[in-house]
Amino acid sequence: MKTKRAFFIVIALLVILDIAAAFWYIAGRLNSDDEASNPLNAEKMALRNEVADSTILGETVPDKFEITEKSQYFVSTSPVTVAKPRTHWTSIKRYKGRIPVSINGSEAIGDLLKEIEHRAFGLETGSISTCAATFLKTPRFNSNSPFDYKQVASEPHIAEVYGNVATIKIFPTFTSDYLLVMAIDKQNYDGYRHTEHMSFVIYNRKRHQVLNQSNIFNRERNQQVLNLINAHIDELNAAGSSVHLSHAGTLPPEITLGRKGVLFVFDSGAIADSSEGIINVFVSYAKLRSCFTQEFKAIVDSNNGFWDYEPVKFSD
Repeated sequence: MKTKRAFFIVIALLVILDIAAAFWYIAGRLNSDDEASNPLNAEKMALRNEVADSTILGETVPDKFEITEKSQYFVSTSPVTVAKPRTHWTSIKRYKGRIPVSINGSEAIGDLLKEIEHRAFGLETGSISTCAATFLKTPRFNSNSPFDYKQVASEPHIAEVYGNVATIKIFPTFTSDYLLVMAIDKQNYDGYRHTEHMSFVIYNRKRHQVLNQSNIFNRERNQQVLNLINAHIDELNAAGSSVHLSHAGTLPPEITLGRKGVLFVFDSGAIADSSEGIINVFVSYAKLRSCFTQEFKAIVDSNNGFWDYEPVKFSD
């Protein structure tokens, strides 16, 4: 009797263990199947595979920059005229850059650097430092004076000067998950007149691609873009803007991007009196949406992680 009871107890225990094992097996399969067959997880895996050579959507690596600042000072070896023995030509050339060395974790940014070199210096050497050195070593600019110059260690202290100053500053202005905008600020003063030109390099941080206006705007919609710019100019004039703006006849060669829209950058004298300098006209992404290429529309729709940078300034 005891033997039978013990036998049934053993059988019951084995049944219970079998049931428990089956439960854990089924639960494990359910978990495993859920991980494998969940459509959302499948989408994630597809996305990971699609952008494995770039970055996962919404997860970007901070960019790294290197700051360099250099100045060169020159003074004419002879006075301007015999009658003005204390008056010399002087030249000051300055360069300061906050140059990217790694974008979204990648150092393969040669196309970006080449575009910056071309915009800033009119050169393509493969080295921004080489371009800057070429810019800095030329003492004469903004004048046709026949005098030779000598380089001096610091800004020359001359009683009277015909001064020339040329500066180039390169720095990031805006970044996001998808975009980096680098600004190039070129200024000249020839002793009589100050001029400034701003240009911008727009870079797709994920695809490591320089974007120009043809990547951003559908060419067939250029007139529509121009109409939106002029409509905003009319709004500014009607609101009593302190600067009266004229209609733009063509799209400006330079644009820059922000969190909410595009800034169209008009050179001095293009749509206002030249004394007003550079004029930026803002149009929102929402208004421009139908004018974008499919590529840029997708960037705007998915963009996030916005950050604005302060311009670099010379230490003095």
